[in-house]
Amino acid sequence: MMRRFTAVLVVVALAAGGCGLPDSTDPKYVGPAAAPSRAQGRAEEPPKPDGITSLIALVNSFLKTSVGGNITSADPSDAGSETQTRMKTFMTKETAAGWRPPAQLVVVDATLTPSPPDEKGRIVVKAHFERVGQLDPKGRLGAGQNDPTWERGLNFDFEGEQVGGQLLLSKVPPFMLLSTEGLASSYTRQPIYFWEKDVEAPKLVPDLRYMPNVLPASKKVNEVVQWLVDGPSSWLSSVVDRPSDIETKGSPTLRDDQSVDVNLSAKAAGKSADDLRRLASQIRWSLPGHPVVLLSFENAKDTTNVSDGYLDDNAAVQGEPDLEKFAVVNESVRQLTVTRDPPSLFGPSEWNKAVLSATINRARTRAALVRKVGAKQQLFVNSGTGEPKYVEVLAPEMGANLSRPVWINRPAQRFLVTDGAKLWAVTPPGSGGEPPQAVVVPGPNGESLTNVSAFSVSPDGRRIALIVGGKAMIAALRFENGNLTLGERHPVPNTLSSNKAVGWITETTLAIGGGPNPLNDRAAGTYSMAWTSIDGTGERPLPLNPSPPAVLVTELSARTNDPTSRQSEQAVSVVFQDGGQQGRGVFGSSVDELKQDVLPGAAPGPSTSPPAKLVAKSPFYAD
Repeated sequence: MMRRFTAVLVVVALAAGGCGLPDSTDPKYVGPAAAPSRAQGRAEEPPKPDGITSLIALVNSFLKTSVGGNITSADPSDAGSETQTRMKTFMTKETAAGWRPPAQLVVVDATLTPSPPDEKGRIVVKAHFERVGQLDPKGRLGAGQNDPTWERGLNFDFEGEQVGGQLLLSKVPPFMLLSTEGLASSYTRQPIYFWEKDVEAPKLVPDLRYMPNVLPASKKVNEVVQWLVDGPSSWLSSVVDRPSDIETKGSPTLRDDQSVDVNLSAKAAGKSADDLRRLASQIRWSLPGHPVVLLSFENAKDTTNVSDGYLDDNAAVQGEPDLEKFAVVNESVRQLTVTRDPPSLFGPSEWNKAVLSATINRARTRAALVRKVGAKQQLFVNSGTGEPKYVEVLAPEMGANLSRPVWINRPAQRFLVTDGAKLWAVTPPGSGGEPPQAVVVPGPNGESLTNVSAFSVSPDGRRIALIVGGKAMIAALRFENGNLTLGERHPVPNTLSSNKAVGWITETTLAIGGGPNPLNDRAAGTYSMAWTSIDGTGERPLPLNPSPPAVLVTELSARTNDPTSRQSEQAVSVVFQDGGQQGRGVFGSSVDELKQDVLPGAAPGPSTSPPAKLVAKSPFYAD
């Protein structure tokens, strides 16, 4: 007897647009993040239908077996054909013969819920889908084509049949779909790197891609090199260069010692030693595990290792991490963690009073204070010449509600601050006594940005995360004719009820704080700070197991992890201010109120009264 099963799917689309990043501002929870590392040499096997006895498990595996469907080779139809052939093994013969989906691989968020058999004995599995984006052949998760089918939502019935003792699908949707669970389990987030432009000492800037784990290591190397040759995502193209006039011959070779030999054409032989070193370093950073890269020319047996020193090419490489924490306590800036003497710029003085927020660079040579002067807030930056220690930033157009300032070293040394509406860049005072200069940072084509309430700049200095109108955004940070401007903004969707603060946890992931997200079965309880990829995928709460009640997060500062660390994805160091204006910190899996260390050897105070509770406001790490 033939048994028939039915699964009812409800598909709700999210509008999307943009280049390289989803363009939806609607919040969504898209499951756990893609694993940061995989075994290098062995390809993973995609799911198969063999032995699956429940319809919900069959559908779940079907939505994962499309892995690799976005990757193309010399024949653009190869990857799609191979993937679709694999997906057809989940179908009955008749269904497979008539299934001709478009070549695009669409990533969807899926919720599958089994139901009891209906009156005809059919098993029903209800599924809810949301369109996350489309994976293109270059590993970019973007908006893809604007299909009105997804905008209006879609209902679909999966049906299954027992054929020769094997449960198979007899009705499937007319798309090649990949679930976010499949994206997390079968792809690795793989940033590739491009050299920044318009600066004298360029560094590498990461461009987020997704590498399918079904590819063997040698094929992954081929893909990465081709992605580099094809250039960056469009949203980064204004701040980075593509490899210029470089031709590869044949496929790169993965050696037994895991080093990679890239064979270049004779044209590359005329390149300077620095050009070749930069190319080798760029490839090395872009490969999983950062193996040694050897260059050869026209299949010559001799190879050149010029990728040594690659660590210096990435501004996110920190060496020994600086985890000193600072905060405003009793309207003065204090160092909370005492591993060395407090910086002189935050020492006792008339300047370090009535302070609302502050920043300092890691070298402790530049600092800024937002102070309460009468009924308004005013920005002060250190003079750099001794006395006076600080000078006022005179900008009459600057609003009165200032954010915590930030210092950036790249692409130019500036203080940045927002007045709740506009983003301002402040050039520090000159050695000759020149006053600080404050200018508004415009958007593309001189666009005037409004409603900017918070921001955070990536370690490379060429990408900025912003809170605009209560929504998280990301944009390229341009440096043109000595001035900073922003590229096009792309949303970073998340489930928080409002976005108020943002910081960089890794080169490609953010901490976003704000109002608690609605409690629902797609999220791990209610939380008000989230870890997410810069494209809005992989959202999870910070800390991973939040304890209710979730507090309103109004400010945060994150220490960006070193990309060479094995714990880069897991380690979290974030300090934040809650709605009650108490400084707290997320360190790993716990949340603690911030406390001030006691200097080693310091004697206790003469009072026998219990110490007053420390209220650490506007906490931050050195920039």
